[in-house]
Amino acid sequence: MEVYIEYVVIDNLIINYLLLWLTNLTLKLKAKKRMCFLSSVLGTIASVLMPLIKLNTLSPIFQNAILLVFKIFVGLILVLIIAKYKNFLYYITAFFLFLTYTFVLGGMCFGIMYLLNLETTFSGLVLFGFEIPVGLFVLLSAMYLKILYFIVKTIRHKNAYHKFYFDVIIKNDNKKIAITGFMDSGNQINENCGGVVVINYKTLIKLYPNLNYQSLIMGSLKNTGLKNAEFVNVINSSGNSKMLTFTLDELEIIDDNNKVVNLKNQKIGLAKTNFNGKFDCLLSPDVMF
Repeated sequence: MEVYIEYVVIDNLIINYLLLWLTNLTLKLKAKKRMCFLSSVLGTIASVLMPLIKLNTLSPIFQNAILLVFKIFVGLILVLIIAKYKNFLYYITAFFLFLTYTFVLGGMCFGIMYLLNLETTFSGLVLFGFEIPVGLFVLLSAMYLKILYFIVKTIRHKNAYHKFYFDVIIKNDNKKIAITGFMDSGNQINENCGGVVVINYKTLIKLYPNLNYQSLIMGSLKNTGLKNAEFVNVINSSGNSKMLTFTLDELEIIDDNNKVVNLKNQKIGLAKTNFNGKFDCLLSPDVMF
């Protein structure tokens, strides 16, 4: 039987790393990438050495039994490297999840190859007359799973928090822009007994593309063009800080039922950090209810 050592190495490096990464992701083990890679390399070395183990003096049943025990032992070591032993139940759960992903990913890979009627050999996959490592095909399958996971996670997040997202229309100085707002119960910033809507720099630039940001950063509010601009004290998790606030002409906040809340001369605050990309401003319950 002819075995290509480079295919064995590539296959096992890719497959072991993916299985360990999936286990780490599912159980949130917080294992570092280098530990997953180190564990994958150890598994690859074991796979290379396994065909070299000579058990010719034993019966086929004992040979298979010894190889099975060896594979289980290697799997336990691989999981131990990324899981770090806390207790037996925690560790054995990680190990069986590792085995489950082995069967699922392997079955998915060979199922696709069966549907496409691709020829497989011991050393690799024959695709259009060229022999390539099976691990590369598994990598494509894993990429598909990752994309699917991201889509499902996004949809689940949207369904769970959709009632907290609002369409926001800002009208100011004959300019109109549409952004996404997020209702944040933690936004307790108030000024003159009214809630403050907090925007990011990206939205501010859309509203005031010619604003003198250098003067603003230096703390000067002269000739900025911002209405009723001032710095107010804000208490947050890191202590007291200054927040720039100013007034916009009009805000329209629209929910999923097309209910519109219209705010005139609304007080706006400027966040010093960007948001997570899913929204552009933080709405205060005080401006909605």
